[in-house]
Amino acid sequence: MMNRFSLLAATFLMICHCGDALTFAQSPRNQDSRGRGLGGRVGGERAGENRAGAGQGRSRQPIVLSEGPLPDTDAFTADGKPIKVRDLIKGKYTVLKTGCLTCPEFLRAYAELEATAKDYADKDVQFYYVFQSLRHPEREGYVQAQNMSERFLQLAEAKKKLGTQVPWIADTIDDSFRVAMRTNSNSVFVISPNSEIVYAADRMNGDGLRQALSKLVGPVENPTSVRDLNLPQLARFQPTNVDSDIRVQRPDGLVILATTPTKPQETYYVKLRAEAEPELLETGKGRLFLGFYPDPIHDAHWNNLTPGMKYVLELPDGVKADPATAVANKGPGDSDTQPRQFWVNIEGDKTLGDIKLSLHYYACSPGMCEAMTHEYTIAFKPENKNSRTFSFNRGQGAPGGGMRPGGAGGRGGMGGRRRGGRGGNE
Repeated sequence: MMNRFSLLAATFLMICHCGDALTFAQSPRNQDSRGRGLGGRVGGERAGENRAGAGQGRSRQPIVLSEGPLPDTDAFTADGKPIKVRDLIKGKYTVLKTGCLTCPEFLRAYAELEATAKDYADKDVQFYYVFQSLRHPEREGYVQAQNMSERFLQLAEAKKKLGTQVPWIADTIDDSFRVAMRTNSNSVFVISPNSEIVYAADRMNGDGLRQALSKLVGPVENPTSVRDLNLPQLARFQPTNVDSDIRVQRPDGLVILATTPTKPQETYYVKLRAEAEPELLETGKGRLFLGFYPDPIHDAHWNNLTPGMKYVLELPDGVKADPATAVANKGPGDSDTQPRQFWVNIEGDKTLGDIKLSLHYYACSPGMCEAMTHEYTIAFKPENKNSRTFSFNRGQGAPGGGMRPGGAGGRGGMGGRRRGGRGGNE
């Protein structure tokens, strides 16, 4: 018989990859076509409850908020108008589907939502995407927005890139919808005309949403196939995790750290990402990863005819960093968009204070290139955006760690303990 420790271990292994959704064995009546449980309430019965004597153990509920009234959260229309999400309902059944530019599972699942929305348009069912924080920053170069203007640019990029017809709304920059609904980047909800959650799923897979809508508003004859929609074919993404003159190879298990720009409403053409080895957070000693990324939504790039970017760390008392300042090597050609990455060895007390970082670089985009300095605060705590660095820091259960999403992409490198940065030290 499985003891409590084994049961917990088995439960952990069932964590889903792109949204850390938990799915459990359930009665066949309440499974989608891939056997994953349906959350929420459909037709007054909580989907996912096990029948007595079914031999499947206790019922398990989705991680997402799966019943009760829709929380009173703020959001924005795609053109920037502040709204309350509840105000969208307007006495109609409404489907809310979370998404972003970098979640592989969302990128695979959104086409089925488009097909479902087309089929239920004449049944007066509303559909919306909710754009939220990036699930896998760095994927295809995208990095987290630091203000709502940048989130709107990312939303517009998603709409154009994916060819969506379902309208989008944007979560607030502090993710009020994501936090209140406990979502990941591939969650889906059905809201009743009186603003009650009647269906919820951690991940949109199979035909679970269609089954729920069929029960709630009726079946569809001759449902639309995804192949009928002529949606764009997305290129397969291959992550890059290698040592080079401008990059460092990262092992699995790094923790994404909370970084705060000093002036978030300004345009930072290059964005900082910071990650730490777990022992650095636990002991105050370990490696800090610093990565600097030209932001594609600003068409930013490095000008390799100008001096290389430079970072400078301002350290609290009792903390040492090696190197505390470094200049990046230049990339290929006169310009490029590849990140500049460094390892920094940190040695300090068990409880580390915040570190200040100054970034000196030439900010370049079409028609503009000028010297800039931008500042950040790096906190030695996990970032709270439900993010994972795609394929690099999977396998860690704590915030900031992650698991390989959906089996997509290559395996991140395991080795490469390299001292200091890859650029020239000062």
